[in-house]
Formats: sequence, C-alpha cells, structure tokens
Amino acid sequence: MALANNSPQAPVDFHQDEVFNLRDLLNKYVYHWPVFVLSVFLFLTAGYLYLRYTQPIYMVTSSLLIKEKDRSASSDVLSKLDPSKGSKSLDNEIEILKSRTLMRQVVDRLHLNVTYKNVGKIVNTDAYETRPVVIIPSKLDSNYYGHDFNLTFVDNAHYQLEDVISHKKVTGPLDTLHQTPFGVYRIDKINPSINLSKEQLKVTIFKPNDVVTGVLGGLSVENVNKRSTIIQLSYVTPSVKLGEDILNTLAQVYNEAAFEDKNQTVKNTLAFINKKLEPITGELTSVEKQVEQFKSSQGIIDMSAQGDLYLGNVKSNDLKLADVNIKLAVIDDINQYVNANANREKIPSTMGIEDPQLAAQIAQLADLQTQKQQLLATTPAANPIFEPLNQQIATLRKNIQGNVKNIAVVLQRTKNQIVGGNNIAQGAIKKIPGQEREFISIKRQQVAKESLYNFLLQKREETELSFASTVPDSRLIDPAIGTGGPIKPKKQIVMLVAFLIALILPVTYIHAKDLLKNKVYSKADLNSLTKAPLLGELSFEEGTDAIVVSSDSRRVIAEQFRALRTNLQFIQGKSVPGAGRVTLFTSSISGEGKSFVASNLGVTFALSGRRTIILELDLRKPKIIKYLKLSSKLGLSNYFIGKASYEDILQESGVHPKLFVMGSGPIPPNPSELLMQIEMDDLIGHLRKDFDEIIIDAPPVGLVTDAQILAPLADATLYVVRHGVTLKADIQQFDALYKQDKFPKLNLILNGVQVGGKYGYGYGYGYYGEDAESNKFSIKRSLKGFFKRF
Repeated sequence: MALANNSPQAPVDFHQDEVFNLRDLLNKYVYHWPVFVLSVFLFLTAGYLYLRYTQPIYMVTSSLLIKEKDRSASSDVLSKLDPSKGSKSLDNEIEILKSRTLMRQVVDRLHLNVTYKNVGKIVNTDAYETRPVVIIPSKLDSNYYGHDFNLTFVDNAHYQLEDVISHKKVTGPLDTLHQTPFGVYRIDKINPSINLSKEQLKVTIFKPNDVVTGVLGGLSVENVNKRSTIIQLSYVTPSVKLGEDILNTLAQVYNEAAFEDKNQTVKNTLAFINKKLEPITGELTSVEKQVEQFKSSQGIIDMSAQGDLYLGNVKSNDLKLADVNIKLAVIDDINQYVNANANREKIPSTMGIEDPQLAAQIAQLADLQTQKQQLLATTPAANPIFEPLNQQIATLRKNIQGNVKNIAVVLQRTKNQIVGGNNIAQGAIKKIPGQEREFISIKRQQVAKESLYNFLLQKREETELSFASTVPDSRLIDPAIGTGGPIKPKKQIVMLVAFLIALILPVTYIHAKDLLKNKVYSKADLNSLTKAPLLGELSFEEGTDAIVVSSDSRRVIAEQFRALRTNLQFIQGKSVPGAGRVTLFTSSISGEGKSFVASNLGVTFALSGRRTIILELDLRKPKIIKYLKLSSKLGLSNYFIGKASYEDILQESGVHPKLFVMGSGPIPPNPSELLMQIEMDDLIGHLRKDFDEIIIDAPPVGLVTDAQILAPLADATLYVVRHGVTLKADIQQFDALYKQDKFPKLNLILNGVQVGGKYGYGYGYGYYGEDAESNKFSIKRSLKGFFKRF
C-alpha cells in the first residue's frame, strides 16, 4: 500500500488559548434565564410571605442615672442616719436590675404570666397592646398552667373561656373575682366603650417563675459610658407597649427597693426610740403624781436655794448618765448586729454616737450585705463572685468591732465619772433637813425622767424629718420608648437576602450541572481535554436541506464553511498541479455530522473552482449519496472486488459541475479488508491526478479501525465533534490518537453550536440533523427548547 507523503509539519492552531471571557460566561448563564426568573419569583415570594407572617421584633430602651454621694464627715444627726453614704458599685446595681427578685415583682404587677394572641387565619399575633380585657389570676389550678384557652365574649358583661385541650368551657361575668374549675381569677374590662361581642383571643397562663426567666432573656442592662453612672436598659419584644411597661415598671420597682433599703436604718432608729419612750412615759407620769401628792400632803410651795442648787447638779448628772446609757445600749445593739453569723434585716441605729467613721462603716456593711442577698437571688453561693464580697464584709466586721470596743471603753469611763459626781451630790443632799431631802429625791426622779423623755422626743422628731427628706439614689432619665421600626425582620435585608439567594442558587445549580455534564459543549471543554488545534466551528441551523452552501448564499453557516476551507488550505499548504490533496473526515461515533460537513466542504471547494471528489468510504453506514439524492447501484464496494470500473462509480454530484462523488455501493460484509487492498492505494493515486481535492468520508474511529487504515493515504485529517453529543471520554481517546500521531495534521471541527449562546456561542445556526422533519418549527419543539433551559 503506497503511503502519502506526510512530511513533518507543525499543526496550525486556529483557535486561541482559552482565557477568561466575561461575555462567554454571561452568555452561559443568560441561556438559563428561566431558572433565574423562577428562582427570583419563588424567593421574593418567600421573602414577602416571611415578612407578612413573621412577628416583628422591636427594641425598647430606657436610661437610668445611678447617683453617687461622697461620704460626709459631718456629725449632725441627719447625716448619721443617712444610709446612702458611701459609693455604689455600678456593676452591683446592674446585677440587681437583672435579678429575678425585681423581675418577679414586675411580672406580678403587670400580670405578664398571661399572654394574649389575636387569632389569625394563618398565624396568631401578639395582642398585648390591643387586648380589650386583662386576666388577673389569683390561684390557678396547676394542671392548667401552659394550656391555651379560647377567650370569647357572650356580651359586654360576660365572657366564655374554653380549654383548647379538654374543651372544657366556663362562662362568667367580667370585673368579678370568682372560682371556676380552672381556678380563682378575674377578668377586667380595660376600656368600657369596646364592643366585646366580636372579640376573640387565644390566652395562655404560665407559672410566674417560668415567665420571669423568659422576660429576663429579653432584658439587657449595660453601662453607657465607663466614666458615667448612667445605665441603659433595653428590652427585645414583639410589642412596643409591653417593652415600655416592663422597663418603666422595672425602674419603679428598683427605686422602691432602693428607697426601702435606704430607709431601713431610719425605721430601726424610730423603733428603738419608741421602744425606749414607752416605759419612760409611764415612769414620768408616775413620778409627777408622786411630786404632786408630796406637795399636797406636806403643804410645800418652794424649796430652799441650797436644795435647788443640789437638785440642779443632780439633774445635769442624771441627764448625762441617761445619754451615756442610751449610747451604751446603741453600742450593745451594734455589737449584736456585727457578731451575728447570719445577716440581719434590721440595721442598728447609731443614734447619739459622735463617730462619723462608725456610722459610715455600719452603712457600708449594710450595703454589702444587701448586695449579697440580692446576688444570692440569682447566683449560687459557691460562685467566685462572692469571694471578694465576703472578704470585704469580714474586714468591715473586724474594723467595726474594734471601733465599737474603743467607744464602749470611753463611754464606760464617762459613766463612772458621772456616777461618782452623783454620789458626791447624794452625800451633800443628806445634810439637808429630812422633809426637804425627801422632796428633792422625788423631784430628782421627775427631772431625770423628764429630761430623758424630752431628749428621746427630740431624736424622734429629727429621725422622722430624715425619713421624710429621703430621696432615691437613682433617677429615670429617659422613660422607655420603642424604636421607630422593628429591629427584625428588616424588610430591606430580608428581600435583599432573598434576591441574592435567588441569584446564587441558580448560578450554583448551573455550575454544578456543567460539572456533571459528560459531553462537549464548548471550546473550553475541548481545550481542557486535548491540545489538538481547533480548525473551525459550525453553528446550528434548522432546515431540511443537506447542502447549505451555494454560490449566492450569504448565510452564516455558508460563511463558516468558506472560513473552514481557507483554514484547511492554510494547513495543507500550496497545491501542486497533478497532485490533488486528500482530506480525511472522521468522528467518534455516528451522528456527529461528519458526512454533512464533508459534503458541504466539498461544495465549498467546487465553488472555488477546484475539481473536488467525495469518497463515501463509510461503507457500513453511508450517507453522502442520500444527502446528494443520487443513486447508489454501483459504488466503491463494487470497485474493490472488481465488479465495477473507475468510470462506472464516478458520478456528478448534481450540485456543482466540478463536484463529483463516488458512492459506497452495496454494504459489504468485510469493509476493513476491502480498504486494505492495493486497489485503494491505486484509486487514491488515480484521483490525485484527476482532482484537486479528494475528500474521504471515513467511518468513526470510536467504532471501527477503518479510519486508521485510511489515515496514511490522507494529507490532513478533520475530526468532527458535535456540540452536546460527543462524550468527553471520546475526546480523551482522540487525544491519545493525536499524541501518538496516528493521523496526519489532525484538527478538530466543533459542529452544531446551538442557539442562544448557552456556552458562549451566539450565532443561531448549526448542523444538518439526522431527521430533517424534527427541525421544523412547532409549539412542541419551542416548549421543549424552553424547558431545556432548565
């Protein structure tokens, strides 16, 4: 078998190296525009429904000023009785505001353990602001906590409450406390002008302690500025009115608790004074009666000057002694308070003790113990937070004990001196005559009792004045107010996220779909699978004619064949007279448009004035004669077995005078063996002398070896790849043939690039289909093409 002259020549790559092309990328996604439209519609609809039926959440804020007072060194009674002296720990106040103790009072005052919902067709919405009534549970049956109740109204004065689970119903009057199977409660009408007959609510009653946990979860308390004592309170809630009520009530409860704690010492001082006044009042009354009776019985009107002098001295000493005894009693009370192991609620009075440091220490100790008790309401005792607090309390106790001991020593020394002075006065009185001495003794008791009584009355007035002038240590700067709009869901953000997801998901879907495709769709696919050059592209076109090239045709597909002819001539080089050029056409499998491309390229050569012949050597499945609508009684199979001559099988194409065809003839049983005969070499040699261009339509290389048998006879080989049909695995096999140089000047042709630019192509034309009728326009085909975009 004679071989064609295939001198080494570097293949010309008519396609550029694949680089990123934004237009091609966009065209790929634009092709799938129905996916984007559907995705955007679905997600924007979902976003709208989410906004429509999701309960909006609001932020309510308030600010509270915590006052700090410096410890005053003044020794007046009001200063000593003021327990607010000493700075507050802002962190402790924040913890107090977040304590369960205060929040439980808020829940009880606002009856937050009862929730109200407006019954909707799809979802129920919060009805705290619009509720026409308020339920005040007194004692609910524990079995009904957490149950949903349907609350309707018979008329404006009567209600009906139905348990959703058991369907038990209770009817009763409004604004009346009464007992029912559900428990003891009352339902009060908020606005008498509301017509209740059309109102319907879904009510749920919870245990107050459970509600406290939930309410604390929405509360946030923080210091606005480290340099200030302003605390900002914020609450997240579905109802602005509910949040405002909670924060305002919390501030009120906090102030009341602080006010109560602040006045505790004052109350204890009043109780101490009243306790002392009660027996002294009786004793003073009794002594005054004795004086009256003595004067009446003895007829005494006035005493001597000496008796008055002694009586005055005794009166002064008794008053001093009473003052010292009261101070010693106060010291004893302080000792009991400090030495007690457990915390005492009653803070001892420091009345009469001229020691500002002691008063400050006791106030500080009481404040620390109060903080500890409040923290214990929300924090386990084993928490490390108590360690520094306990150390401060222990240190203060020790300091107070030492201070009190020193004061007690001084007071006892003073008492001894006063008692000694009284003994001297008593000795002097004994020298006075008996009647006068007896009267002075009685009068002395009266004066002492009267002085002590007046002293205690004065202290009580001072204490009551201090109680009346007490002001809270905090001030509400900004009452609770809700944000202008909900903090979530944000309409703009929700719709933006929905829109972005609506774009991202189709892109992901298309990209994943591309990754899973096992067929060739673009130049990028070819470049990723093989380094073989791409000679040209032929786009898809609907039609029934197999020959799409003519002398007067200006269609894009015709121009593409002309470009393909030019590229092929460039590869093959300058033609030599009497030495026609042989071009072999093959593909991976049948149906990739190999015969269609070979036929139209032959017409293109003929139109350029070159004598061209097409050899239908796909002996197993010939199509050239069918496309050209010629008879195929005698053909190449007859020639190879000697049953026909060269002239017998040579036919005019009927398309152009310079285009000829040799049909395959009858399908032989042994095509490969026929192609290997010497007659095949002789035929090609003969044709090279008679024709300028010889086009061989060979069988696919993926099925049989016929194409490889014919390869040595060719000057160039064109491998047809069909868009969306050729498998990537077939290109990998082709690449092996290319690397092994099994075919001369092997180049690729990408055939059938489809409409719409799905993979970066936008011509709108293409290959001739196997079934021409299927390419006719129809609604069914249009719908099929539309759904292919998904």
